[in-house]
Amino acid sequence: MSHETATQAAGPQKIVIRNLGLVLSGALENPILDADAIVAVDGRITFIGRGKDADGEGATTIIDAKGSALAPGLIDSHVHPVAGDWTPRQNQLGWIDSNLNGGVTTMISAGEVHTPGRPRDVIGLKALAISAQRQFANFRPSGVKVHAGAPCIEPEMSEQDFKDLADAGVKLLGEVGLGGVKDGPTARRMVAWARKYGIQSTIHTGGPSIPGSGLIDKDVVLEADTDVVGHINGGHTALPDTQIRCICEGCRRGLEIVHNGNERAALYALRTAIEMKQLERVILGTDAPAGS
Repeated sequence: MSHETATQAAGPQKIVIRNLGLVLSGALENPILDADAIVAVDGRITFIGRGKDADGEGATTIIDAKGSALAPGLIDSHVHPVAGDWTPRQNQLGWIDSNLNGGVTTMISAGEVHTPGRPRDVIGLKALAISAQRQFANFRPSGVKVHAGAPCIEPEMSEQDFKDLADAGVKLLGEVGLGGVKDGPTARRMVAWARKYGIQSTIHTGGPSIPGSGLIDKDVVLEADTDVVGHINGGHTALPDTQIRCICEGCRRGLEIVHNGNERAALYALRTAIEMKQLERVILGTDAPAGS
C-alpha cells in the first residue's frame, strides 16, 4: 500500500483510497460492498463505490491500496480503562495498543473499576465518572476512541444524581452489580432513571469477579432491564445454561459475549440467539484487561 500527500492547505482534509480489493460493510445482511474506492472528508466517509465515480478533486491525501481489504474498525463493547493505556490492578501497559493491532478502533467502558481507591460515596463516584469521561475525550491511546466515564451505582443515589451525570456529559453506567446495588428492584429503578436521561446501562452477569462484586443471576438481570446484558458468558464465571437461555428468551436487550469469559457458554448463548433468529442482539467485547 502506498500513498501520496498533496500540498497541505488550510481547510477540509480529503482522503481518497483507490484500488481496494475487498470492502466489507460490517452489516450481516450485506457484508461485501460493490466498491473499490473510499472518499473521506474531515474524518467522515462521504463516498463508497467504484473508483471511476469517486470525486478526487481537492484530495489532500491519495492512497493506492494495491488490492488490500478494507473493513470497519471493531468496537469492543466491554473494557475497564483507568489511566490512558495503563491499568494498575493487573499492572498492564499497552493493552489498548495491542487491541488496536487486532482491528479494534473503539472501546466502551463498563466502569473504571480498577482505579485504586475507587470512591463509593455519591460525590466521589460522580467526580470519578466525569473525570474519566473528560480524560478519554481529550486523549485517545494509540488513536483508539475510548468512551469512558461509567459510574457503578450505589444505593444512596437519587434521580438527581443521574441528571447531574448526564448534564456533565456522562453517557454510560458501569456494570450494575460491581457497586453496592445488587438487587433487582433497586437496579431497575436506577436503570430507569439512567435511561430517562440518556445514559446507557449494562449489568454484570454471573459469579463475582473483583472485590465487592457478587453473583448476579437471571432474576436480577431480567428485573434490572439494562440496555446490555454484560458478559452473558461470564466475567469470568458463567451462569448455568438454563439461566442463559432464560435471559435470552426473557428480554430483548443486547447480549454481550466477551473474550475473557467462558468459551462454551459463549457458544451456547450465540447458538441460542441464532436459534431465536435474533443474531443482531449479539455484541462482542473483551472484558479487558484480564487478570482480575
